[in-house]
Amino acid sequence: MPRFRRRRRRRMLPFTGDSVRVPLPQPPLTRHSTIGSAHGWLVTADEASNLHVLNPITGAHAALPPITTLHHVESCTDAEGRLMYNVFEGGDPEPIPFDTREARDCMYHRVTLSCSPAAGSACIVLLVHMPDGELSYARLGDERWTLISPDDHQLMGISWGFMDSFYNQDDGLFYVLRSHRSVFTLNFNGPFLVVKKIMRRDRKGNDPSSMYILQAPWGDILQIWRWRSYVDSSTPVELPGDLLGHNEDDIDRYIELRTTEIEIYKVDLENQTLVKMTSLAGHALFLGYNSTMCFATKDFPTLKPNCVYITDDSYEYVNIGKHNWARNQSLGYRKQESADF
Repeated sequence: MPRFRRRRRRRMLPFTGDSVRVPLPQPPLTRHSTIGSAHGWLVTADEASNLHVLNPITGAHAALPPITTLHHVESCTDAEGRLMYNVFEGGDPEPIPFDTREARDCMYHRVTLSCSPAAGSACIVLLVHMPDGELSYARLGDERWTLISPDDHQLMGISWGFMDSFYNQDDGLFYVLRSHRSVFTLNFNGPFLVVKKIMRRDRKGNDPSSMYILQAPWGDILQIWRWRSYVDSSTPVELPGDLLGHNEDDIDRYIELRTTEIEIYKVDLENQTLVKMTSLAGHALFLGYNSTMCFATKDFPTLKPNCVYITDDSYEYVNIGKHNWARNQSLGYRKQESADF
């Protein structure tokens, strides 16, 4: 993988108080949007909405297949010759046009890596993407994304509705959560992908705004459900200069999205049920627009036990309305919001 000349900047580690000198990549990588991270690597989207993996410490970098190799995306140009994408949804023959910024912001919902990209083609990248949470994957070095379709895996029933995923290093499987609380595993260890449904649909309660899945440090698989509601704010956000006069009337500067409730469940595969939890056993959860994580607070004394640290990850709110007030309130510009559990 190619390497880049790097600047160095001192960074403090908030959990320990230590500081380290970290090399920073040179442009154009500094203009990428971060989609996810794992194993010390970042997954970023460039200005043309194509994905890359980047190690910010070593500068190692590799390109993933371009966005136009997703099954429902075609490139085109607008009347002024600028790059655009036609995105086809739900069998509609008429595509939805996206400019590169819209595609970069809205296309990619979640990304999960099977291992460090330093392993080359052994690294599998799993995407949850639009429309409505479809799944595609690629190995490093592949030229195209491959859709995981019910045409090939009938147990899926439908291709959409997936919310979150994680990779289990112990059994070598991806675990994927669907919006109706069912869980699937993806097995890439043989000559063909094997999709298996390991947790049936659960119909309890109202559907949450967001759902997450992860393997806790003590081994249990957890589902986290999160509800939100919109509230008014008294202070408007200032728009960046490049948005003034550009769809300005569509941006509500006085609206904020607040988390109102969080529920956490242990996935009991043997009994095919979800067991509501009342404690995180001295751990803290991080939920947001990146990977779902769980840490033992004894290892990070600045974290509060049995708390959930949250940032905003509503795709509609962060991406479509990302310059609203909540962008300043919920994405790390204030102290991270935490909720006692």
